[in-house]
Amino acid sequence: MKPFKSGMIIAAWLLRVMLVWFIYQNYFKTFGGFDFKDFSFYISAAYLVFGVLVFAGGFLQKPAITVVSGLFIFILPLVQLIRAFPEDPGSTLLLYLVPLAVGFYFFTNGNGN
Repeated sequence: MKPFKSGMIIAAWLLRVMLVWFIYQNYFKTFGGFDFKDFSFYISAAYLVFGVLVFAGGFLQKPAITVVSGLFIFILPLVQLIRAFPEDPGSTLLLYLVPLAVGFYFFTNGNGN
């Protein structure tokens, strides 16, 4: 059976929507606290900015914004994993792997053009 090539556009948009929803659910409350002394505030702010840019980059012809945003969304969970390494990352590993995988997809694929 051959892959459904026409579904790639829909799949990319579903990933964008899922990423924005995931970031909203997991990082908006931390960002909303506006605690400028807390490192997690800056991580949450970066997730929000680059998540919106990945979504907005889907409307553009050139993939530059999507690729750069995907790179940062790929790097942010790596930073969080490194910071959480001495602790048991098993309980929150999914929280890091979802944006890591989606960020890597958009970093390598861009807008899929």
